[in-house]
Amino acid sequence: RCHSELVEESALSIKLKLIKMNTIIKSGILFLSIFLFSNFSAQTKSFKAKVEGNCGMCKERIETAVKADKNVKSADWSMSKKVLTVNYDASKTDKKAILKSVAEVGYDNEMFRASDKAYDDLDACCQYDRPDNSKKMAKNADTKQVCDLK
Repeated sequence: RCHSELVEESALSIKLKLIKMNTIIKSGILFLSIFLFSNFSAQTKSFKAKVEGNCGMCKERIETAVKADKNVKSADWSMSKKVLTVNYDASKTDKKAILKSVAEVGYDNEMFRASDKAYDDLDACCQYDRPDNSKKMAKNADTKQVCDLK
């Protein structure tokens, strides 16, 4: 074979190697992008919060209210400690929204006071001794609604 054929064959071989390397680099960048996006899009966080309640029915109601938010990964209310532990996607919901849903079904917690009606609608065994939250509520708070606590 002549020198020009060898040079041409060598140039073709180099081009093929460059195309392969380019494909590998692009695949790596794509994989890295997907990996980073999946980690940032699902920012799982957790919190513990004081939530009033008494019994197994309270536990079921509290956890059901929390899990109604599809962005909550898990919820567990400890009857003995009166503490709710929640794991959730922080890019789509937050502690305040989650605890408000708990108050809406009748359970006072560290951020919200349940409305009088929601509390009164609880079964007798679920009607816990309500803490005096009056100092934590706004002066013009309407107890017929869920109230923010300071």
